Amino acid sequence: MAVDTTKNPVPFEMAQIPGPEMAKAYNTAVIGAILKKAKRPLLVVGAELFEDPVIFDKAIEIGKTGVPIAATAHSIKGFVERGYTDNVTMIGLHPLTNYLRFKDWQGLDGKGQYDVVIFMGIFYKFASAMFSALKNFNRDIKRVSIDRYYHVNADMTFGNLAFNVDQYHEAVDEVIAKLKG
Repeated sequence: MAVDTTKNPVPFEMAQIPGPEMAKAYNTAVIGAILKKAKRPLLVVGAELFEDPVIFDKAIEIGKTGVPIAATAHSIKGFVERGYTDNVTMIGLHPLTNYLRFKDWQGLDGKGQYDVVIFMGIFYKFASAMFSALKNFNRDIKRVSIDRYYHVNADMTFGNLAFNVDQYHEAVDEVIAKLKG
């Protein structure tokens, strides 16, 4: 049975109201299909992955499907410890977001700008600010959150799953299954 990731689409922090345009919460099948269809996706992960080792392993599963991973903060350490460094690049979140703002940036691999950026395991306030920067400075990139929080400045996000870890794990599994399928 699919997790209903469209429930509770309200800002995780009450003051996080960006204006008239807010993200829409989508189900896992739609998000998985968008990721699978993307020509140049990028998974951006952060240090919050260390709080949930199961999700860290799921990020690696996503990387193994061919989606490149930008490891921000000190998350690179977790990839090294798990023996997975293929397709993983260490970069700061703020410099990465700054580069993504420019439509002519050639990406971490020099092969062109990304069309979908997926955030996962980044502290809420940082991710929110980075989504906001992309929302305001490069609308060509689809902003997707597969995090446990509803992110108002993303294009596509889960509703708040922060208080049900099992449902969150299941939702990410469903996205991965769609991505692989």
